[in-house]
Amino acid sequence: MWQLLLPLALGLGTMGLGRAELTTAQHRGLQVALEEFHKHPPVLWAFQVTSVDNAADTLFPAGQFVRLEFKLQQTSCRKKDWRKEDCKVKPNGRKRKCLACIKLDSKDQVLGRMVHCPIQTQVQRVRRGLLRCGETGPWERPGWRGWGGAW
Repeated sequence: MWQLLLPLALGLGTMGLGRAELTTAQHRGLQVALEEFHKHPPVLWAFQVTSVDNAADTLFPAGQFVRLEFKLQQTSCRKKDWRKEDCKVKPNGRKRKCLACIKLDSKDQVLGRMVHCPIQTQVQRVRRGLLRCGETGPWERPGWRGWGGAW
């Protein structure tokens, strides 16, 4: 019996959340994360979300804290065109696995953000010292803007 359940469990474990399943705050957090990612100078090409693997939001006195883990893949469009609907994912394009922590006030204004999207070959190295958003917020550190974890 376990031989039948194992493939099912593995299949369910690899499925991410659909964008339609995200809360309003999580959608806003994902939008903020994509904007921040595409502002970064080394990024030349547009990237598209291929999956949202984990999403959580927590209420706090000033608003909401959103934590997202998602995957991006390079498209055929330049980064200035990242919002265009006709940008198609390149089958062999670069892939990134992202962690985003976004702090929103009660009016959905961004109070703090941290977006870290290493190229997927770097993920194992980063995971060992993975950023933990939520323990002590990076926005509490002076000068924090947060993109690549250089804070």
